Amino acid sequence: MLFGFDLQGWITVVAGVLLALITLFTGYDHVDLFGRVTVRINQQIGVFVLLASLATLVVEAQLASRRRTRDSVDRAREADAAARERDLAGRERNRAAEERERAARRAQRQDRCTLAQLEFQFSANDTTRRRLSDLIALLREYGELA
Repeated sequence: MLFGFDLQGWITVVAGVLLALITLFTGYDHVDLFGRVTVRINQQIGVFVLLASLATLVVEAQLASRRRTRDSVDRAREADAAARERDLAGRERNRAAEERERAARRAQRQDRCTLAQLEFQFSANDTTRRRLSDLIALLREYGELA
């Protein structure tokens, strides 16, 4: 933005200035309305009207440029907020998946412990004692991480 105008604002201002110059240098002293009514115009008043219309054009072009800039900033903020929300949702999904995995591992350990207890109760031999001892050592060593 240069002097508060974006590209579209500059195009509007340049077009308005060119139109004003054409109007100024095209001699006129009257306006025909619908081919029937002729209105006489003092050319000195026309110059002031052109200047006032140019001033209005410049102000309106600058306001429109600022509005477009503000809208683009707002869209960028909304896009950033949406991206943050997507990232947060992704992290929440990852946490939930990790929790499900931990729960599955806990259930698997519980099943192994129950199976080892049942094997030991039905067949109390050295092999089942060793398996039960290894399982107890594993649980002591790794706890929740096993």
